[in-house]
Amino acid sequence: MQGLRRAVLAIDRVTTTVVTWAACAALALAAAMAFGQVVMRYVVRQPVAWSEPVVQMAVIWMVYLGAAVTFRTGALVAIDLLLTRLTGHWQRGLAWVITAASLLLLAHMGWYGWEMVERAQFNVNPTLGVSMSWGFAAIPVGAVFAIIAVVAHALDPPPRDIDGAS
Repeated sequence: MQGLRRAVLAIDRVTTTVVTWAACAALALAAAMAFGQVVMRYVVRQPVAWSEPVVQMAVIWMVYLGAAVTFRTGALVAIDLLLTRLTGHWQRGLAWVITAASLLLLAHMGWYGWEMVERAQFNVNPTLGVSMSWGFAAIPVGAVFAIIAVVAHALDPPPRDIDGAS
């Protein structure tokens, strides 16, 4: 069991680092493209048609990849009144129920996200000329990374703040 725990946490360290950098790169790309779009439209007066769909796809990828980071660090908004009031076995049991519910949600999201990728593979973005499935692919990819993060969070939760918030 300890070996499996160490392996999951080692995989998580790599994947969390990768998705953190990828989400940051997507944010930087979206910000740069949006700024460039404003400059081209209002300063140069020659709007670029392809910048808006690039910004949209970058933001979609940033959100779905960033979800894994927020799951891992416990940064999602949580109403944990019951969890903080319970102790011992009850608290650990509720934490595992929350983990199982998160995994179920992410598995559902990944499954249907993959179906969306398959359905959209022949739909082409008219501005970029690429398949719409590239944007939808962020859903199952993000779900896989988030599942790894949820399991790692359950095995090695980050320390709680002094006031009890995580």
